Amino acid sequence: MPPKIRELIADLERAGFVDRGGRGSHRNYIHVRIRKPVTISGHSGDDAKPYQIKAVRLAILESPAMKDSARYVKIVEWSDEDQCYVGSAPGLVYGGCHGLDERAVFAELCEIVEEAIELCKKDGRPLPPRTSGRDFANKLQHVA
Repeated sequence: MPPKIRELIADLERAGFVDRGGRGSHRNYIHVRIRKPVTISGHSGDDAKPYQIKAVRLAILESPAMKDSARYVKIVEWSDEDQCYVGSAPGLVYGGCHGLDERAVFAELCEIVEEAIELCKKDGRPLPPRTSGRDFANKLQHVA
């Protein structure tokens, strides 16, 4: 099943593209390091067409802004049990970090994710499957 238009848009935005606007159902996404805009047509719930998927993938590959760490969901949430913020990156690292400052926890979590990726690369292990843009948070709510 092809991805939805909203998924292509989310991928572009994660890679640093910005919506420049457009007419009707057409949206133009630009990136500071790429000269040609990427045009996405259709409504957010429509299935993406093969040429749209290809254009988005090529544009993201051209943009050096997409880091490996952007491919993984980072969650920071308040824990009543621990009385602090807890950060996690499901699918990449087990455990996480915690603290009283939400932004500091997120910054530490980003460092942990970067370190985990570097360790995988250093050990010659493949990176785990990406989790961002896949709505794993809602899917995991039903797992017992």
